Amino acid sequence: MADNVLWSGDKLCLSIGRQTLLDSAAVSIGENERVALVGRNGCGKSTLLRIIAGMESPASGEIFIRRDLRIAMMPQTFDLETEKTCIEVAREGLQIFEDALKQYESVSMNSPQHAQLEQFLTFHNAWTPENKLETMLEKMEIHFPDRKFNELSGGERRRVLLARTLIAEPELLLLDEPTNHLDVNTIAWIEDFLADYKGACLFITHDRYFLDRIATRVVELDNGKLYTSGTSYSEFLETKAEREYAQDLETQKRNAFLRREIEWVRRSPKARLKKNLGRVKRFDELAAIEAPVRIDNMELVIPQPPRLGNKVVDLKNIHCTIGGKELIRDFNFEFKAGDKVGIVGINGAGKTTLLKIMTGALTPDQGSISIADTVCFNYVDQNRIALNPDATLREEVGGDSDYVNMGDGRTTVRAYLKRFLFTDDRIESQVKYLSGGEKARLILAKILKLGGNFLILDEPTNDLDLPSLRILEEALQDYGGIVVVVSHDRYFLNRVCNRIIAFEHGDPELRTEIGDFDYYDQKRRERLAAAEKTVEKVVPKRTADIPVEKPKKKKALTWAEERELEGMEEAIQKAEERIAELESVFSEPDFYAKHANDQIQLQQELESVRTEAARLYERWEELEIKKNSINV
Repeated sequence: MADNVLWSGDKLCLSIGRQTLLDSAAVSIGENERVALVGRNGCGKSTLLRIIAGMESPASGEIFIRRDLRIAMMPQTFDLETEKTCIEVAREGLQIFEDALKQYESVSMNSPQHAQLEQFLTFHNAWTPENKLETMLEKMEIHFPDRKFNELSGGERRRVLLARTLIAEPELLLLDEPTNHLDVNTIAWIEDFLADYKGACLFITHDRYFLDRIATRVVELDNGKLYTSGTSYSEFLETKAEREYAQDLETQKRNAFLRREIEWVRRSPKARLKKNLGRVKRFDELAAIEAPVRIDNMELVIPQPPRLGNKVVDLKNIHCTIGGKELIRDFNFEFKAGDKVGIVGINGAGKTTLLKIMTGALTPDQGSISIADTVCFNYVDQNRIALNPDATLREEVGGDSDYVNMGDGRTTVRAYLKRFLFTDDRIESQVKYLSGGEKARLILAKILKLGGNFLILDEPTNDLDLPSLRILEEALQDYGGIVVVVSHDRYFLNRVCNRIIAFEHGDPELRTEIGDFDYYDQKRRERLAAAEKTVEKVVPKRTADIPVEKPKKKKALTWAEERELEGMEEAIQKAEERIAELESVFSEPDFYAKHANDQIQLQQELESVRTEAARLYERWEELEIKKNSINV
């Protein structure tokens, strides 16, 4: 790959204070590669991207950059303040194409530069830059082109800057958490864009589906070193486990050797002879090697919730219109103990409105909300958690108290924060010095310490690293109360949720499904496919378009088809009865207590029976049409 390398670094070293971010690290990026950079929050991933972008420099090391390499970067955080409109900011990404067009029109048609510019503009399909801009704004769902950039929310600013970065189509694209605050449809479009991208891309992400679909290589930054770890999230986990096992085995062998050598030095006078100095030197060299550092996982403990009764929260015939836009129409939903509900939909669809209605914070235009006396909500919208940048972490979580209540007991604020991987010196440092991921963990710590039995998390996965995400998923799975999660992270929704509420684009009639996100998405695709077929049948053909054919004589049912049709009603009835049985099992209040070990098998059976019932209905209709057909 040497001839195809765009950027490479070798023996890169960088430390900030006492933390080593790069320790003689080496990495290279080749043409058309899609490299996923993973690692714990604060390990130096964003710093490495800034080094590659030329925004920072390592303390030492060698860097190779292909001549005239174009690099564009989308940072995780940004401090851009401008009076420019959204469309003006996004258009900045087109500058190189607009300059190329001006040059193309001014140089001689017979010059080599004219041919090069023509090839460049054709390669990027940039002969009409404004069309590229219009398409990008539409795909990124930027419907506010004339609004000033500094008036936008954080999520809206991210979409505008991402559009500016993508539209430039550099040879090397650097993306730091590109899917944060984006809805599922926009993420899917970015996946398609990057899958067909004509350059290379290095990206940091916590979205495991995004990683699996896009990455051609996964690189982990761990304790200052860079390791290539397969092409998918599962391969990364396997490779990391194998590497750590080999390191631990080597450490055990080295420690055993050192113990033997120490005994030899202590007991044998020969150790002090000149001819044995080489052996002593080898001992010193091995003793100087430090064991690999292992960073503990976050020990996330959600306080045990107060007991819920049979009735929890019941929404009936909910209608809600805000600002003249109908968000929710005739929505009915009953929450049951053990529910883990995922709410999905595009930004601005009404997800936050629904959360406010179910908690009683907002009164709908029509309908009723019944909230049982035993319900204790824990809902803190992340947008309303204002961290004080000048406060220490201990002050931010504990306030005036040195203790945090944990169910029936309590623990110190310091011990509580250590569970979220904050060290002693970090606990006493100010919030403004935290990374984006560390702030996300601090927000999570503030939310979870409040307890409750009806936990509502609004985009909890943003900025969390992959190990922290796994711990959060496992904690929510084991949580005894109700969980409602607003998230665009499909992997997270699949691991945590057993019911889905969906705001589908432009439709105020909310969809609900029993099952995870993949099951909901499968049903959504089936509905769309069925609707397309219906439209095709309804649209009449013009007479001139209808070919004149001699009607064919239609065949009667075969003997086997007649027998199949006779038994079809009974087969469908059995399938429907089994579906009803399984759905009633899922609706039991103590379902998760009784079926903790066979939940997945029951879900798979339910999906299988539903699929079979749909097949039977389709086959029944096919045989009935054939039976009742009349020969002309």
